[in-house]
Amino acid sequence: VRGQYDTLYARVGPIHEKKGPFSCLLCIGDFFGEPDAAQLALAPYLSGERSAPLPTYFVASSGLMPACMDGKGGGGEIAANLTCLGQAGTREIAGLQLAYASAADEEQASEQLLALRSAADAPGFRGVDVLLTHAWPRGAFRRLPEGALPAELLPDRDLDTVGLERLAELAALLRPRHHFVATEGQFYARPPYRLPDGHGAKLLAMAAVAADKKQRWLYALALAPLSATGGRPVEAEGTTDCPYPYEHVKDVKDERKRKRERVKDARDWVAQKCWFCMSSPNFEARLVGSINEEAYVSMAKGPLVSHHALVIPITHKSHSLELTEAESLEMRAYVSALRASCAARGEALILFERYMGNSQFEHMHLQAVPLPVDRAELAKATFEQEGAKHGIRFEVLPADTPLSSTLAQPEPFLHVELPSGERLLHRLRSNEKKHPLQFGREVLARLLGQPRRADWKVCLPALAPGGPTIDEAEQQTTDAFKADFAPFDPTLVDGVSKDGDGDPSASQPPLEPSSATRAVPRGQRALAASHSGGAARRAGLRPRRRALALQEGGVDIGVA
Repeated sequence: VRGQYDTLYARVGPIHEKKGPFSCLLCIGDFFGEPDAAQLALAPYLSGERSAPLPTYFVASSGLMPACMDGKGGGGEIAANLTCLGQAGTREIAGLQLAYASAADEEQASEQLLALRSAADAPGFRGVDVLLTHAWPRGAFRRLPEGALPAELLPDRDLDTVGLERLAELAALLRPRHHFVATEGQFYARPPYRLPDGHGAKLLAMAAVAADKKQRWLYALALAPLSATGGRPVEAEGTTDCPYPYEHVKDVKDERKRKRERVKDARDWVAQKCWFCMSSPNFEARLVGSINEEAYVSMAKGPLVSHHALVIPITHKSHSLELTEAESLEMRAYVSALRASCAARGEALILFERYMGNSQFEHMHLQAVPLPVDRAELAKATFEQEGAKHGIRFEVLPADTPLSSTLAQPEPFLHVELPSGERLLHRLRSNEKKHPLQFGREVLARLLGQPRRADWKVCLPALAPGGPTIDEAEQQTTDAFKADFAPFDPTLVDGVSKDGDGDPSASQPPLEPSSATRAVPRGQRALAASHSGGAARRAGLRPRRRALALQEGGVDIGVA
């Protein structure tokens, strides 16, 4: 809206009177614009001289706000029919379940994702009716049929870089039926996409409120609340697969059993190429040594040494800075357990993570390599010496220094954690030379005096006539690891699964994804009102709930 309140209500008022009544007007994006100008423009509404023609809700931004917002950053009414929702949260409005997030960058989005995760974790959660986010979700343009992407859409932008990755994860988590976004100043309606539970979802980007009719900034919608619908989904023509890559682990028994079921990655072309996504046809369950709710431990393919393991988040994340608090806690619990297991064998653990930042298929994993204690003591010097040969310079960080405190924004890196707790950090962009893809493994192989083992293929099990196949040998390696790791495994209590499922040495392949889907009957058809003119189309029954979706200068939407 950016302070264009008179323009906003000059358009909305007549529509509300002639086409309504509507339950509410939802605004997303920058509601105020320049703070002093906004305070002046709002003065008639604050004094009561004017009033909004219908209940109006907007999402607060993180930037400067006018004086009328003092003490209202967390939400509250600023004038009659004008209510700030706050920066992130959920709320029921006119019977609709609404979620909203104002994040302008990945750091804010990660925080808001964590805050909203509890809503999705609530018993019986089926999704939200409407999601409002200031920024676009990253990757919304994927999975589109040929010719579906307008040539004039954001012509000066690289579409692969538009939006925030954590908002894509939020959209996958909250499963909105309608997702309205702002900030790019251009209207765009993506073809509907299919959610994992079979429901359809729509993404609509709204232009800024303006007096001209070049861009559509107003959207009217009739929507039956999700809570009132039932039956199988009705799929709209042109529905695509979900563009977001996130898979989710959910409970399939009662809360006491907490048996895990994996749900296939809705963006299956990522899964098909990712070795670590459990929904991938390439996923090798025989290598899994332990699995928890958010993370798992896998044997390294072609291990450098015995007990060489990987600690991996179940959800596809590119690097550790993207981990949720729950994921991070589980991964660190696994690291502590692996350290204890190493110590019991008289070894020390070296950890390293590499983030190249050049592929959406990069699934974060933490290499955990046990070494003899006398070799591990030389690791720091060896990394620095070998790094110098390739132009790799390390920052030495004190023990227990979180990576996030050093890297304010994600960038390609190599991060090494030494047995002393000290960390070595190399920023790949600081080196003009191409970073060796297997540098961490090469250093440790040289440290062990076995440089040939830097190539994982050299370390695959040797085949012998009449002996086990590679798959069988790898399964034997995994079983041996499980037996050794069982006393330390955080998912086991006294060698028994916390879920009460018995033998910890038994293979734990992920369960097959559920084929059950639920659908929502068509109910009432939507009204579509555009700023560029034309009456909203009406069809069928009069809707139970209706809301105007309004985009404000970089804002978005409304639904009801």
